[in-house]
Amino acid sequence: MTEHKLKWILIVSLVLNVFLIGGVAGGAYRMFWSDSAPLSAKAGQRGLRFAAEDLSIERQKEFHKTLREARREARPLIAASKQARIEVRQLVAAPTFDRPAVVAAIARTREADIALRMRIEETLVNFAATLSQEEREKLAEGLARRGPLREQANLVK
Repeated sequence: MTEHKLKWILIVSLVLNVFLIGGVAGGAYRMFWSDSAPLSAKAGQRGLRFAAEDLSIERQKEFHKTLREARREARPLIAASKQARIEVRQLVAAPTFDRPAVVAAIARTREADIALRMRIEETLVNFAATLSQEEREKLAEGLARRGPLREQANLVK
């Protein structure tokens, strides 16, 4: 290898290493020392867990802990719903179509889904009862913007 080629390989290697070290350092900073994600990352996030973003950090942590506990307690319902969905798919794909069995499996899925939703909604109501009026207003705004109470445009025309 000529001295000129070696020099260019070292320069390219140095530049790549600087970018790599910068990326690792930036990722470590975001992971360990940054309190919030950038606005562009937050903008597309939807779901109940993002509805409390306007509350204080302590209240957000309390909300997330409450949701985690509710989901943990609801694991049997989630498993029942999942199993019933699998059964529906299997029954629909079976060589002979058994309509009553499919309807019964769909009913089990619906019952598990409704029970799960009721449990999560009850958890949300219990949490909201612990908030001040101002905090409840912020939570309501978050539910309308990112949570299950948001307006869903263009669904039915």
